[in-house]
Order: sequence, then structure tokens, then C-alpha cells
Amino acid sequence: LLLLTGRHVYVPDYPAPIGIEGAGEVIAAGPSSRLRVGDRVAIPFGGTWRERMAVEDEVVLPLPPDVDLEQAAMLSVNPFTAAGLLEGLPAGACVALNAGNSAVSALVLAMARARGLTALAVVRDGAAEPGVRARGAYAVLVDGPDLAERLRAAAPGPIVRALDAVAGDASGRLFDAVAEGGELVVYGLLADDQVRLPAARLVFRDVTVRGYSRLRSLRALTVERRAAISAELVELLGRGELTTPVEARYPLAEVAAALAHQVHPG
Repeated sequence: LLLLTGRHVYVPDYPAPIGIEGAGEVIAAGPSSRLRVGDRVAIPFGGTWRERMAVEDEVVLPLPPDVDLEQAAMLSVNPFTAAGLLEGLPAGACVALNAGNSAVSALVLAMARARGLTALAVVRDGAAEPGVRARGAYAVLVDGPDLAERLRAAAPGPIVRALDAVAGDASGRLFDAVAEGGELVVYGLLADDQVRLPAARLVFRDVTVRGYSRLRSLRALTVERRAAISAELVELLGRGELTTPVEARYPLAEVAAALAHQVHPG
């Protein structure tokens, strides 16, 4: 969607394939492939808005035969993003995240709970608090000028990582909540194309600020680590903890209607 709206850093050569996740069944495999015809796989990148595609064996993520293909088709972006955002954190660590009512945040909360992490969620509207808390948030706070102070007070320990999907001034508020030696990870731009940070505190505090790209992270993983994360995600999916509601289904021929649908609030 960022490519279609011209907001992605990558500018493709046209014509260009669209789509960065999907799932399907193998219809043909080379003699040295680990896969067989009929195997189900998730596809993490490569232009998936098409009916058939050819990919290298090591790119796809093997799935169990009874997996729900619709849910598996959403496994490679949001769940892998959630896993990557939490990568390297020890059990017991505290994280804070904004856009607490988003699909990615719901997955982050589920994975944080599974990994023994404490997650504090920030929302724009207090009406979202019960639902976000039910997903496993330790505390839910409504965004505002004094957010950093309230986050620090609500956390049972130092906030070692903050996950920013909003950008703009929201980045600075999360930055102020992070403990010394921690980090702010910016992975989305829901509200703004700029990240605004308090300059003096950026200079004099020991807080790292970095971006996160699922694709860059995924390609940097070893095949073994990618398989381990995939297995973790499939297990959580099988337990119903990563299920994403599907509101509507469109064939490729009705892509314009699908794009119109996805911009509706809620």
C-alpha cells in the first residue's frame, strides 16, 4: 500500500509486482527442493498479488498441512514484524508500544505474553482500553503530553524498548519514556512522515533510536532462525492467539474495490 501511494522509500521500475505476503500450495517443485506438490507454504515477499508464482525454495516458510491458508497468508508481515520487534529481549523485560489497538500491536501483545515480557500499550481513545487490556497489555494509557511520565509510573521496571508505529510527535513521547540504555524503534508512520524528537534529550541521554523494516530483518536472519520464528508463529496461530479477523474477501479482478474498502476507519 505504501508503494501504491508513493510513500515507500523504494521506487520500483514499472511495471512492477505488488504484494509482500501470501500463502499457497506447491504445484511443482524441483528435484532438489525440500518441498513436495501439495505442501502448504507462506510467502514472505516477492509480489504476491497474483495467482501463481515461482520462488526459490529457501524463501518460503513451510506450514503444517492443516493450517488455515487465509490466516497463513497473513503470517509473514504482521506476525513476523511483531516477532522482530521483540527479538533479543529477555524474559521479564518491559516494552511500551503505541497504536495499541492496531493489528500489529495485538500480535506484539500476544507474543510478548508468550515470551514472558511485560508490554504497556498506548491508545488514542480510552474506549479501546478494555479490548487492548484483554489482549494481554500490562497497562493501557491514553496518549497525551505527559505520556512519558505516566508510562514510567505504570511500568513495573525500566522500559528498555519502545515501539513506535505512529511517528510525528508521538515518537518523542515514547523516547522520553525509555530508560537509559534502552531504545526507541520506529516501524511505522501512521500519523506523520516525520519523526520529531527532543533534541537536548537526544544529545544528553543514552537512548538509541533506530528504524525497523520487516523485510530487511527477515533477509538478515539465518534460514534456521527464520524457521524457528515461523514455527513459533505457527504454534501461536494454532492456539488461536494470532488469528486476524477477515472482514471481506475480494478476487484480484476487484482490487480497486478492495483498496477502497481498506481505507474505511475501523
